[in-house]
Amino acid sequence: MSYKTILVHLSDSRRAEKILAPAMRLADRYTSHLIGLHAHAIVHAPPFPMPYASGAVGQLAGQVRVNAEGIAETFMRMCKDQSFVSEWQLHSVPMTELAADVMSMGRTADLIVAGQTDGAWDLSPLFDFPERLALESGRPVLVIPHTGSHVNIGRNVVVAWKPGRE
Repeated sequence: MSYKTILVHLSDSRRAEKILAPAMRLADRYTSHLIGLHAHAIVHAPPFPMPYASGAVGQLAGQVRVNAEGIAETFMRMCKDQSFVSEWQLHSVPMTELAADVMSMGRTADLIVAGQTDGAWDLSPLFDFPERLALESGRPVLVIPHTGSHVNIGRNVVVAWKPGRE
């Protein structure tokens, strides 16, 4: 099977390189179009004045911006001078639409690469949703574990599904 388009969902700047590297190996192997996607939640100011709220919202918005810039820098640095075509996309969407946005983009790809939910990162349950991608996107999903090394990605394959007659 060949993958013409690979979407890699990058949510955390600290893990971006680890998730991107296997996706790049696949893109190189299949001469694919690699799309890096970071979808982050829009941070709104509270609708009415609240003491200390503007400082907290500003700090949160700053952290979101720094994380997005870090991911973008990692993607650009790692994909520079590669044999495959790469594209960077940054989406700002409401918090409730993060998974839907990534799935919408994923439906245009032949493969979605995403990171496993990481219990060491407090925001992982909000920004990492590999289970939803696998069950709802209608596309094959490669989930990169948050621990270990993944040098020979795609050489040994395990297919898992729910138990049942199907």
